[in-house]
Amino acid sequence: MIRQLVTRDSVAVTGSIIGLASLPLGWLTLKSSRLAAGTSLSLWQVVGWDGTMVMLGLWLIALTLSLTKKTKWQAISLGISANVILIITLALAGFESSRMLEAEETFARVSPSAGIWVTLIASYILVFAARQGLQEAPAWRHLVSWTGLAAIGIMLAIGWLDSLSLVQEFSGREARFQQELVRHISLFAGSVTVGTLIGVPLGIWAVRSRRAEKPIFYLANITQTIPSLALFGLVIAPLSALSFAFPFLREIGIRGVGPAPAFIALVIYSLLPIVRNTFVGLRQLDPAVIDAGLGMGMSRAQVFRRIEAPLAAPLVLEGVRTASVQSVGLTTVAALIGAGGLGWFVFQGLGQAATDLILLGAIPIIGLALVVDTVMRTLVRLSTPKGLGGGEP
Repeated sequence: MIRQLVTRDSVAVTGSIIGLASLPLGWLTLKSSRLAAGTSLSLWQVVGWDGTMVMLGLWLIALTLSLTKKTKWQAISLGISANVILIITLALAGFESSRMLEAEETFARVSPSAGIWVTLIASYILVFAARQGLQEAPAWRHLVSWTGLAAIGIMLAIGWLDSLSLVQEFSGREARFQQELVRHISLFAGSVTVGTLIGVPLGIWAVRSRRAEKPIFYLANITQTIPSLALFGLVIAPLSALSFAFPFLREIGIRGVGPAPAFIALVIYSLLPIVRNTFVGLRQLDPAVIDAGLGMGMSRAQVFRRIEAPLAAPLVLEGVRTASVQSVGLTTVAALIGAGGLGWFVFQGLGQAATDLILLGAIPIIGLALVVDTVMRTLVRLSTPKGLGGGEP
């Protein structure tokens, strides 16, 4: 049996087992108010034994598909099963939460419990496994990847999930959510952009000068080891002193707390992966290729522009990708020094012991990280010369 799990689709098997393990967990939590502990209800208490058998059957189908031989149609069937499970789970959550609230007081809330969250994670694992088996079928791969997300978007748009506490938290703070989302994106995108503009030249300088290499990497490594909150705190004092010494800085938004110290700290954190990947990308180039360019009469600048930069670009972008995903998460902590962003909801929720408010900030942060990672991976693939694998799907 162990050998079969290894030789078949171990990722899909893992997802299916996790999905089966989610069935005994609590699925919905009924609370008298948004801050109350509430009562966790199991799947059979929410949808009855018929609904429980349906979910059990779907997970057993997924497990069976996971144990069959890897083929294109196995991957398609697995992806369809994962999306069906995801859609049914959320559809039942929306319907049952509305039904439960009909008999409750005005302030009552219904929140997804561990069972639903584990089911969603398991479904994502199955989707990931299905994608791996559909590398040669991009249309099916995209269909499997986006059908569930599209269904969630439709359910949110038509109000099917409005009875869930998480959606109610969003409805009561929609304007603030949009504001903090824009701040979050501006902070991490701006800091990575500036970090790239600084880090790439530093990486090139480190390649060109042995004397510059050690201090550049020493400083980049040291700053990376400082805890994020500590680095934010270290930046506050000098900025505060500067803003008092030069009042015009306060007028343009540069002061001890707020976006300015957060931006500077995020730029500092983004430097190491960008500098390191730029250095490695240029250092690993075959000297014979550079000599050939020089032998053809190219100047040093032309060699860099036409040969070195294109060949090193994929690895440099990998560094930018790492810095970008890292910055999405670190921007959350910036809310503690008044910079705003989605971390505002996370820390407000922690202070109020409101789990749904925490999730209102945490889920979009995770989504942003996945989107940024996907976009950057695409850019890396497009920037890779075909002879080095850039033409691969």
